[in-house]
Amino acid sequence: MNVLVYTGDGTSPNSVSHTVSTLKSLLGHSYDIIKVDAQALAKEPWEATCSMLVMPGGRDLPYCHDLNGPVNARIRHYVSDGGRYWGICAGAYYGCQEIEFEKGRNSMEVIGKRELAFFPGLSRGTMYPGFIYNSERGARATKLSVERNKLMNLYANNDDVPSEIDTYYNGGGYFVNADQYESVEVLARYTEKGICQDEEYPAAVVHCRVGKGSAILIGTHPEYDVAKMKEHFNEYEGTDLIRNLTLAEPSRKQFLRALFARVGLNVVGYTKPAQQDAKPQLQENHAPALTPLYLSGFRLSQYEEVVAKLRSTADSSSHLRDVNDTFFIKSLPAEPNVDMGALNLNETDDEPQEKKIKDILVIEKPSTEPVCPPASLTKYFNIANFYDHLKKHRSQQWGGGGWFSYGNTMLYGEVVTSTQTMLDKNFKFSQILPSGLVCLATNQVAGRGRGRNAWVSQSGAVQFSMVMHHSITLSNAPVVFIQYLVALAVVESIRTRKGYENVPLRLKWPNDIYAQVQEKNENGEPTTVLKKVGGLLVNSSFLKNEFLLVVGCGINLNNPFPTTSINDVIHAHDASLPKLTPEDTLAGILVTFEEMYNTFCDKGMGPWFLNKYYERWLHSNAIVTLTTHDMEQVRITGITTDYGLLETVSTSNASKRFTLQPDGNSFDMLKGLIVRKE
Repeated sequence: MNVLVYTGDGTSPNSVSHTVSTLKSLLGHSYDIIKVDAQALAKEPWEATCSMLVMPGGRDLPYCHDLNGPVNARIRHYVSDGGRYWGICAGAYYGCQEIEFEKGRNSMEVIGKRELAFFPGLSRGTMYPGFIYNSERGARATKLSVERNKLMNLYANNDDVPSEIDTYYNGGGYFVNADQYESVEVLARYTEKGICQDEEYPAAVVHCRVGKGSAILIGTHPEYDVAKMKEHFNEYEGTDLIRNLTLAEPSRKQFLRALFARVGLNVVGYTKPAQQDAKPQLQENHAPALTPLYLSGFRLSQYEEVVAKLRSTADSSSHLRDVNDTFFIKSLPAEPNVDMGALNLNETDDEPQEKKIKDILVIEKPSTEPVCPPASLTKYFNIANFYDHLKKHRSQQWGGGGWFSYGNTMLYGEVVTSTQTMLDKNFKFSQILPSGLVCLATNQVAGRGRGRNAWVSQSGAVQFSMVMHHSITLSNAPVVFIQYLVALAVVESIRTRKGYENVPLRLKWPNDIYAQVQEKNENGEPTTVLKKVGGLLVNSSFLKNEFLLVVGCGINLNNPFPTTSINDVIHAHDASLPKLTPEDTLAGILVTFEEMYNTFCDKGMGPWFLNKYYERWLHSNAIVTLTTHDMEQVRITGITTDYGLLETVSTSNASKRFTLQPDGNSFDMLKGLIVRKE
């Protein structure tokens, strides 16, 4: 699930930056924080996967210009239908029925109605004098009094809900007579009246009930992190503003955590204290430090061939410099106890994660198969165990599968930027790697997904990218079908196991993995819902009569966030079935895919694949609406065997048929819509 941060015209770059940083620290373990613009809100089916829409600070008139009309209607409907909206400063003004901003200051005055109207009244500002657009000169630390009794019962540690909090302020308003509205609860108040003449403690933070959903509107800027302010606002160093906000920093995060918990978001918890009487400490999500990549191999000869190519491509200092990354090829002694501190790895802590040199450690003079680093260096993924499972799954293929090669070489890192980016954006590096090489990570700090999406890459997911060299001479095996093959291989590798045949894993066109999960609806009745547990993307380039493909795949095997995990689905289906391990799961996927790919190259696309694909997908005879074709209502009939296009037929005229490209359209199953991806 996603938390969407609006970045369209009018948004303040500083507010956006602080908002994203704060959301990642408090929600990043469960939600993907994604920036969206007006076009995305207008054209894409964002509602189905959105846990909260955030409208940051800035100027709300451009928001009106770009979002008034159909987009605001969608936002309003999304919230009314159970969604969440967080409006900060200008985003809070924008969420009110009416605003008065700098009334009487001709050059600054903004007065008028607003369409969202989550707060059914007037927001008036600025509270304090000195505000200037695109400037911090009117900024101050403003003290808020928190209505703790409305937050404590929802908070993990009641004593840690602050009673007062200093927050960054720059131009926000107050919510006039907020207590008079039944749908509104005041959660915090200004302790200084400012321009307000009719209330002693005007509302600064309100929670608005909107249908089944919620809108949190805040007149100040609690998203501002004082550490980031020190980096960018040098003129405030040593001032009362910085001193007050520094002292308030723990309370700021505790307050936001309480707000997010109040509207049902899954926030980070507390660490358990070492001593019984010690105070629990609030956890935060921090991007972990990058770790080395370990090269391993199932066959000694193939391993040595890859090492030789890496070394011959690198320069005299063992650095392989490419467009996006630089890789440092370093020898790892072939001994069980390795002193990592003695390896002289590249340490560039002052560099951003994505700019750091990536260390690739290779075994010196290996003599046994498989070639693996010591298990102590890869404690979250046992590479030797993976090769054991690879051998086992291959043995179940015709003739023992002795010719299978996918997975024979692997690059594994506990923490990487993005396996997909490292392979896809570094052509010199990836072209020397063999077909079937897998780049696997336990954590990705910049995981890539399809289109605008990203993958929340936490421990518990099996997330990998795979190199493929697909010959153009395979004219009967169009490259577009690779994504379909991989998606089906994920599902089949699990559902063909004995006892797992009816585990409810399904395919969503073109290449997402969903689980059918039993939940209770608002009336307490059991109902089946769909939850995404995986997805994939394929990037391609062309060289010397072949496609160089990088197939990226991520499935949530063990982590229940942000939706559910495959092992949870298995347990709910049959609690007696053993949980799957990452090593066994990856091996099963690779062998299943390679078996399908071999058949595909031999036979091309046909019933051998399509019959099983249709059995597993969610769309047979589904009725959907094509926003791409004047809202035509159509029935899905399948995919074409030449280019993998989605085939549909009009429900009103059987002679009208439509085909849709998998990479040009997006399928909103919950609303039965297919929309064009912009």
